[in-house]
Amino acid sequence: MLKVFRDNLKNLAWILWVIIILFVLALAADFGASVRGRGNDTTAATVGREKVTIAEVKRAHQSLTAMYRQIYGDQFPPEMEKQLTLQALNQVVTQKILLAEAQRLGLAVTDAEVRDRILEIPAFKDEKGNFIGEQLYKQVLQQNIQATPADFEREVRQEMLIKKLSDALSANLYVSEDEIQRSYRDQVERTKIRYVLLPRARFEPQVQVSPAEVEAYFKAHTQEFRLPEQRDLGYLLVNGSALAAQTQVSDAELRAYYDAHKAEFTSEEQVKARHVLVMVNDQRDDAAAQARIQEAKKKLEGGADFAAVAREYSDDTASKAQGGDVGFFGRNRMVKEFEDAAFGAQPGKLVGPVKSSFGYHLIEVTDKRPGGLQPFEAVAPQIRARLSAERSRQLAETRAKEIASKLAANKPANADAVKALAQPPAVTWLESGRVGAMDPVPGLGTTINTTAFAMKKGEVSQAIQVPQGWAIVYVKDVIAAHAPTLQEVEPRVRAAVTSQKLQQLTQQKLQQARQEIAQGKTLDQVAAELGVQVQQSEEFGGQGSIPGIGYNPELAKAALALQTGQVGGPVSSAQGELLFQVTDHKGWDPKQYASNRDQTRSNLVQQKVQNLMGTLLEQRRRELNVEYNRQWLDQNGIAVPQAG
Repeated sequence: MLKVFRDNLKNLAWILWVIIILFVLALAADFGASVRGRGNDTTAATVGREKVTIAEVKRAHQSLTAMYRQIYGDQFPPEMEKQLTLQALNQVVTQKILLAEAQRLGLAVTDAEVRDRILEIPAFKDEKGNFIGEQLYKQVLQQNIQATPADFEREVRQEMLIKKLSDALSANLYVSEDEIQRSYRDQVERTKIRYVLLPRARFEPQVQVSPAEVEAYFKAHTQEFRLPEQRDLGYLLVNGSALAAQTQVSDAELRAYYDAHKAEFTSEEQVKARHVLVMVNDQRDDAAAQARIQEAKKKLEGGADFAAVAREYSDDTASKAQGGDVGFFGRNRMVKEFEDAAFGAQPGKLVGPVKSSFGYHLIEVTDKRPGGLQPFEAVAPQIRARLSAERSRQLAETRAKEIASKLAANKPANADAVKALAQPPAVTWLESGRVGAMDPVPGLGTTINTTAFAMKKGEVSQAIQVPQGWAIVYVKDVIAAHAPTLQEVEPRVRAAVTSQKLQQLTQQKLQQARQEIAQGKTLDQVAAELGVQVQQSEEFGGQGSIPGIGYNPELAKAALALQTGQVGGPVSSAQGELLFQVTDHKGWDPKQYASNRDQTRSNLVQQKVQNLMGTLLEQRRRELNVEYNRQWLDQNGIAVPQAG
């Protein structure tokens, strides 16, 4: 709602809204766990005793839509506006949680503080910097954000209160000098390595694990195999696809759907293209860019592979790895010069150089799709499948809820009483065996776990939507957390012993190879003897993400501790053990660090506030028992993801 003014309003808690939106995305993952069927006409959700009104969600939705329209411009996807409803709802829920926490801590914003903040907004000042007056103030609010002064001032107060909460959290945060320096070095230090990866699986034929070794390992690591609380579950699965035979879709219904949804079956003209882009920027002037694009064009006209030339010459980092391929696109998706050239080109013909605001392009169209309305006969099978699936889902939901209501009215004496309600193939009885809270249930993943672990032995759940349809869960038994016997976890223990032996054998082999390098062999020579290829990494820093290898902070730390030419390892990775040699090392400059220290510290404080805010939101969300109005969600077509 305040987006109109935020571009001109300094320090109006905009940093905190970025934090909030980040956590809104995380909160959405747990959204389905708190949905209730009841609700009223004005409430979208409740947060403790606080209500989230539908009007509040609509205002947040308008603000988000305006923000994304400004970001995307003419390319704003129409379907995004509907998707933003869920984000807006969670944004308001998050705001309510943070406001409740601020009030719990005794924080407050005075009327004078609100007035002073509003008077800082340029939109409410005349040419001399004075307040524009009450009447114009009301007009500006009504014309730009359709809000009354009371609504606007309440939101300003709330944003200021959340900002005070953020300041209160950050005031007590301590950042050590070591943390600041480490963070700075993580940002600026870079290295490259050549490495050999020796798979542990190569030594599997050499590994034998005896019962005595399994028992000894288990005795030494019993607590590592401690079993968490578990549930032994049975559940009735109502499979929507199995009910498809009971649904009928007439030809008249197909035609009616087609006539009412022609936009769904109307496609725009599209082309598929690949390109080489040579940019004009601070490092390359126009003349240099023209010379480079002509060099690339000469190679292509001489028969060179387009993908290879794109990988060598193109500055478009998003497409060069795909040989310059940008995929299919319609009108108004690319810069005008590129689009006009692509839509005017014949497939297979090289076009360009084409000058755009980015630089110079060589373009090759590889395919075209005509636009227009698809004929009814071509899409009728698609419509039939869609309507049949929709009716099957509805039928499955009705059947599942009928069974759940029956079980709620007459509590089953045991699992057999629930199992008796199975009517294959549409309604089947399945059992999970013992599962932990994070363990997948065969065929269902973790979609029913949140519900199951909130239930006691002998209880039956309501109908739960799952990927295959709907499930009604029965808790056969609750198994308390306990230290297991070896028999319960023997396969896991044996796997751990095997893994340990494989790692030891692989590391011994690479340690021997490292000694040979110290005695004069090259990395390439030992790689050839090991029967593996030497690989080259891209540049990486201390954050632990290494191109081609993945997240490996141990390897990143070890590589950054060495200078060019030095050899390190073995270091473990998911695929095996690594031996590496540093090929390039960019260190850090203490003088540059001194000039960037304060900014680095500020960034660290912000990160810690975000982490603290995330933990706070998660905890308070549980304590305040956030519930959602399912009826309103259904009316707005918001799909509810299952928790877990």
